[in-house]
Amino acid sequence: MIHLHLTIPCKFQRMKTESCSKTPRMAGIFLLNEDVVVVILLHLPAKSLTRFKLVCKHWLSIISAQQFCHLHALRHPKPRPSLILRTHTSHCFYFNPASSNHKLVPYRVAIQNSKVLNSCNGLLLLQSVHPVEYHVYNSTTKQSRTISLTDSEDFTKIMGLTLAFDPSKSPHYKIVCVRAKMKPPSARERHCRIEVFDSQSLTWRVCLESFTAPTGANFCTGVHCNDVIHWDNYPRAHLYYNISKNVIGDLPHAQVPWRGGGGGAASRCQLQESDGLLYHFIIVSHLGDTSIAVYQLQEDYSQWLLKYHDEVGQLPGRSRILSYIKGEEGQSCTMLIHVPGKITLYSFLDKRSEEVVDLTNQPFYREDSVQFDSRDVFHFGETLAPV
Repeated sequence: MIHLHLTIPCKFQRMKTESCSKTPRMAGIFLLNEDVVVVILLHLPAKSLTRFKLVCKHWLSIISAQQFCHLHALRHPKPRPSLILRTHTSHCFYFNPASSNHKLVPYRVAIQNSKVLNSCNGLLLLQSVHPVEYHVYNSTTKQSRTISLTDSEDFTKIMGLTLAFDPSKSPHYKIVCVRAKMKPPSARERHCRIEVFDSQSLTWRVCLESFTAPTGANFCTGVHCNDVIHWDNYPRAHLYYNISKNVIGDLPHAQVPWRGGGGGAASRCQLQESDGLLYHFIIVSHLGDTSIAVYQLQEDYSQWLLKYHDEVGQLPGRSRILSYIKGEEGQSCTMLIHVPGKITLYSFLDKRSEEVVDLTNQPFYREDSVQFDSRDVFHFGETLAPV
């Protein structure tokens, strides 16, 4: 026998009473089964629940309730992420690394003429054809919200926007927008400020009035982790912005593990969040051989801890890390690596690579070229989160 334990919120208790008061004969039966229905629904994956909304109006009201969505997120805090891959031709594909059937499935958002900027725990941030118009899009529920930027006389250049969303902590999301003055004060730096959109109040707020950033600082590929936005700016110091503390700073430098203490070439550095931790990858080349270093950021931001440094043989110069997949307790961590014509899965436990996708038969394939760049990879997980 399966025992399910769940405290049903008062909101659902009121919902039951109100919905059943009109049918006194069925009230007792309906009240008896309502808790069971909610418990069962909470155990189902988000995509299935979107179909169960069609069963009846009452189920629709339960599944659509914000409190139910939040409870569902708490029960499914870290769904296994899939990937949305965008090619050089701007076509998008859905790819599930955990599936036994490794296929690229054509993917299209419901909002026409939009471009995916970034993703965060199931929500996508899309850029519209209009320069000041953006969309937050839930690919599971197909819901979206249009968000317009505020006007600014001084900070008119948009440097980048990043979505911040953790459904295990709050049902609300934020958008961090970095803006800059059009004319930098010097060739080395520019004046910027940070504005934050809050989905709870549906308003923009200037949070960091002014700060100085290097002229070449990249604010387009932000990574959210624990209420902090991180920007990859290798070989310069990576930057971060703590939303709750409203402070900006530099991340520590990771020590590149040169073979024998000698030199080489480090390239394709990038950041990724996984299970509430921030990871940093560096591809290191030395005398024709390639190794991959994986670092984990300390919680106090004091240093990067080297988790793995594996020799992966000879990789083409045009290679990209698509995703780091953190294994469950006792299981191997793996990494999706893209080289021209294929996607491989590397196991840090077995120290071996396996080809999972052949790209040579795809219409977007170009010989000796990468089909996906690291900045065109978006992690995706199912969620009921309202937008």
